[in-house]
Amino acid sequence: MNPGSEEWLRAMGRDAYAETTGLEVLRAEPGLAEVRMPVTPAILNGHGIVHGGALFTLADYASAIAANLIAGPVVAANASISYLRPIRRGFALARAKTVKSGRRVKVQMVEIYDDRGDLAAIFQGGAMPAADPARPPAPA
Repeated sequence: MNPGSEEWLRAMGRDAYAETTGLEVLRAEPGLAEVRMPVTPAILNGHGIVHGGALFTLADYASAIAANLIAGPVVAANASISYLRPIRRGFALARAKTVKSGRRVKVQMVEIYDDRGDLAAIFQGGAMPAADPARPPAPA
């Protein structure tokens, strides 16, 4: 699916944060996604490595694509990440796969690699159906 296409916008909407962080969608299909993030000085932490929050953003976005393209729209219900090795230059590549796709819960596994192909992080995320946009939110 082509980001920016009408089909894409129905499934994913426009994600200004993903655009701001420079995420590039390489593959997008139901249950699968690949997203690349260039390493720039803006995402390095004080130790000169990619900030954990930037890697989390990358994984979360890849996870969202994999889940939303199945039957979207869904939103994150939970997530965890394990950082295995630092990334200092080049790019980070997230490969997301939906491993469970039920009516109420979708579970994605995301592996993040550095530009040498070494595994740098593992992310697991759960998604649930988004609220019906036609229905107003419940009163607080």
